[in-house]
Amino acid sequence: MKKLSALGHLNTTTFSAIQMMTFTLIPFIAEKATLSLSSVVLSFSVGSFLFLWSSPFWASRSDSWGRMKVLSVGMLGLFLSTGILTAVLMAPGTYWMNELAVWGSRLLYGLTAAAIVPVSQALQIDQHPEQTPLKSMLSNSMSLNVGRALGPLYLLLGGGSNMLLILQSTVVWALVVLGLNLFGITQSEAPKATQTERISILEWKSALRHISDIFSLAILFTSFVGILNFSLASILKKSFDLTSVDSSVLMAKLLLVSAILAVLTQALGKVLFKNPWQGAMIVGVATLLGASLILGDLGGWAQLWLAIVLLSVGLSLIPPCYMALMATRGPELQFGRRAGLAAAANTLGYTFGGGLAALTFKLDLFGIESVMTALVVVMALNIALLYRRREAVYA
Repeated sequence: MKKLSALGHLNTTTFSAIQMMTFTLIPFIAEKATLSLSSVVLSFSVGSFLFLWSSPFWASRSDSWGRMKVLSVGMLGLFLSTGILTAVLMAPGTYWMNELAVWGSRLLYGLTAAAIVPVSQALQIDQHPEQTPLKSMLSNSMSLNVGRALGPLYLLLGGGSNMLLILQSTVVWALVVLGLNLFGITQSEAPKATQTERISILEWKSALRHISDIFSLAILFTSFVGILNFSLASILKKSFDLTSVDSSVLMAKLLLVSAILAVLTQALGKVLFKNPWQGAMIVGVATLLGASLILGDLGGWAQLWLAIVLLSVGLSLIPPCYMALMATRGPELQFGRRAGLAAAANTLGYTFGGGLAALTFKLDLFGIESVMTALVVVMALNIALLYRRREAVYA
């Protein structure tokens, strides 16, 4: 049991670290493969958008196929997609060969690697029936944040002249984790749902109706994160009169510190909060509101670091809470399906948030910080609705 739980955490951390590394290396990939930056960015965006369909598909299949089998599929896709990118950079071909390889890599990533996070979440619930769903989700979310810290840290330690070697070692590591997953299949119990269900659209709609308030919270939260990711560098550049390069470097350092703070917050949250109704969501949304207001009137380094601390607390507490609530809405045998719907909500939120940020910058009618504050207020209203529907299981 402990071995499979550790494997779930290892899969989540590996996925998160490789995701952060490859996104950071987009300019390097475009340069080495002699492709336009816009084409590479678009391929990454399309690959990520495929999570909208593939996350629910694989998470649902894990209910009947078994968690470790589907995790193996996801890690195989992550290994192959990263390997294709590395091969292109090691021996670039013609323009169209490189273009096809990069796009193929990202499509494969979107269709398969999307399985890793929701299935790992379901695995943690399965392996720890003795603890509350919130503790399981906090543990899994900690693994995501550890990966978000390790990815940039590995790049920084490796140095700018060793990018290719770093990618090669990443591919080898993904292969090692895949091997461990295949071994984990032999150690796992048979799934409780023994038949693969043919899930109709009506059944998906029914499942969505049971978690509609949680689904909307997930979209609002990830929209906030999407706006933050797209706009933080611009906020820093405007507030501190930095160059584009300096603001990007500062943002990378802030993200690294934020990931470390998030891990510490979640470790503390496992001790303080036994379920979402003990205040974790309220603390989370309050700190996001405070951070948004501070970013809207940023006047010095002390305010910036206070905003980062508040953001780290809020961003680390809210997702485990809504995933824990998701675990209680419906039969245990279908938790994979619900985790997949949450992953789809996350994809929609990131897409909407990025589009909203782009539209705000384009229109230039008000500051992006005002949009972030408004989103947090709506998020707070959504959480108030959740409290009205709180269930007896959390009593």
